[in-house]
Amino acid sequence: MAILILGATSEIAMENARLFLARRENLILTARDPKHLAEFADFEAVCTISCSAETELRDFSSASAFWTQCTELAQNAWGEEIRGIYAAQGFLHSGDRARWGEELEATFFVNLTSVAFFLEAAAQWFEAHPGSAKKAWIAVLSSVAGERGRYSNYPYGAAKAGLTAYLSGLRARLFPLGVSVLTVKPGLVKTRMIAKRPQGRSLSAADPQKVARQIDRAIFRRQSVLYTPSWWRFVMFCVRSIPESLFKRMKF
Repeated sequence: MAILILGATSEIAMENARLFLARRENLILTARDPKHLAEFADFEAVCTISCSAETELRDFSSASAFWTQCTELAQNAWGEEIRGIYAAQGFLHSGDRARWGEELEATFFVNLTSVAFFLEAAAQWFEAHPGSAKKAWIAVLSSVAGERGRYSNYPYGAAKAGLTAYLSGLRARLFPLGVSVLTVKPGLVKTRMIAKRPQGRSLSAADPQKVARQIDRAIFRRQSVLYTPSWWRFVMFCVRSIPESLFKRMKF
């Protein structure tokens, strides 16, 4: 099986890549600069390719062309079709509220629109090749931040909420073909994204290795939704239960 990882320089995605390689899967790793994936250069089962939301995924036609490029790469390298798609790209706006307006485009485009462009191209390919779709899977990193718009990060949360809704519909669309679609909802994870923020020092922040192992199991079990760590499911149930009259007064 060939697996394509979109945004492979994510710490979580890199941990999952190691797990895939341990099972002798063939990987296509995409990144804005493939040089950042140098640690995988010695593996014959790995191909790296440049991909940025602003170029390869800027619109649906560009995303379709990039998907075709990836499928051809898998065929030429290993004679295989892509049966697994792992999307991990993301952008968190700055902590400076005055800059949020100028960062809105990147927040929505990187986290939602560009991912949807690419997955739509992949979905159309699976529909045109139903035999290859059987037992295929898609796993996408969304976020618990999409459960409710919070004072501190509602643009990011809104983009992730849109991504979660998109994946729910895509799951229903591809289910008859045998393609599983996993929505991953991580809480705080010790990654570069939050390293310089107060959240990065939180005791509740999980290790990327632990999160990756949970994602790996969820893919194998063909789950629909994964909260990771799992206790975030209870936390977000409580957050969703707060009345709006009280929630709008909370500054978290």
